[in-house]
Amino acid sequence: YSFMRRFLLLALTAGISIPIVACSPKKQTSLEPVVIETLINASESWNGDSFRYPTKGQAEMKLEKITAQPGFKTPLHLHPQPGIIYVQRGTLYCETSDGQSLAVGTGESFASSQDTIHYCENNGDAEMVVFVASAGSKGKKTTVTKE
Repeated sequence: YSFMRRFLLLALTAGISIPIVACSPKKQTSLEPVVIETLINASESWNGDSFRYPTKGQAEMKLEKITAQPGFKTPLHLHPQPGIIYVQRGTLYCETSDGQSLAVGTGESFASSQDTIHYCENNGDAEMVVFVASAGSKGKKTTVTKE
């Protein structure tokens, strides 16, 4: 009974909070007992790529948790769809093939590049944990390697 009561209260509170967030220019909305904080709101990537959503296939949202040890480095790759990255712990460094770079630390987020070849690495001295959300097409790769 207590679980159902808490769940109902949370559901009702979220239902009231969502319209408030949509109309509010503030980044944080508090409606006890829920606090909603917008971590990122972007219409283009950190390096200026304009977002384009897939025009073919079934749309698919994906959320991935990536844990990487110090020194880990991705191969050169690109993302054919828009995405957002949140660094929960550690340091993430990304660099595009034309030399643009970005360093992001714990608690920070950014919009990932789209169709721009780049690599990313954990250049810190501790384990890194990042969450990657992307909007792509079902059955299509969200990361395409370009060696």
